[in-house]
Amino acid sequence: MSCVVASVVHEGGHLLAMLLLGYPPESCTVGAFGMRIRLGRRLPGYGHNMLISFAGPAANLLSAGLLLLADTPTAAAVHLVLAGFNLLPASALDGGELLRCGLCLLGFETLAKPLLRLTSALVLLPLAAGSFWLFLRGWGNGTLLIVSAYLVLLVFLSDKNEKNS
Repeated sequence: MSCVVASVVHEGGHLLAMLLLGYPPESCTVGAFGMRIRLGRRLPGYGHNMLISFAGPAANLLSAGLLLLADTPTAAAVHLVLAGFNLLPASALDGGELLRCGLCLLGFETLAKPLLRLTSALVLLPLAAGSFWLFLRGWGNGTLLIVSAYLVLLVFLSDKNEKNS
């Protein structure tokens, strides 16, 4: 239950930031790997996009602090893990979007996508290998393995789709 609450808080942070910055969502869909929020026709610039991307992890960090004050360390840990994982600089995660937008703001627009792909591979491949090793040793339930494999697949498919278009 803590994972579901942490996910709702996370996505709520994104939604709140979108509304406060004047970018109401066109649609929200819930899937196996979280919620997808689709922006309307008016797209935010890099700075606003960074604020929206950071709002989800920030909501989890704030919740973790409040949960620690309420003496519920296990629930706080779930929020901390979700925030930390989402801040990894990899495609399809908030950290990847922060990296991409930050590079674009610094004037590296043409390098942003290739650097994000490289960073994603450098982060996600060891994560997937490590989670596979943990799973084989019986030290994990496979959740991290499934999520990391899904993210690696997303990076591969987005790279393949860009080459075919």
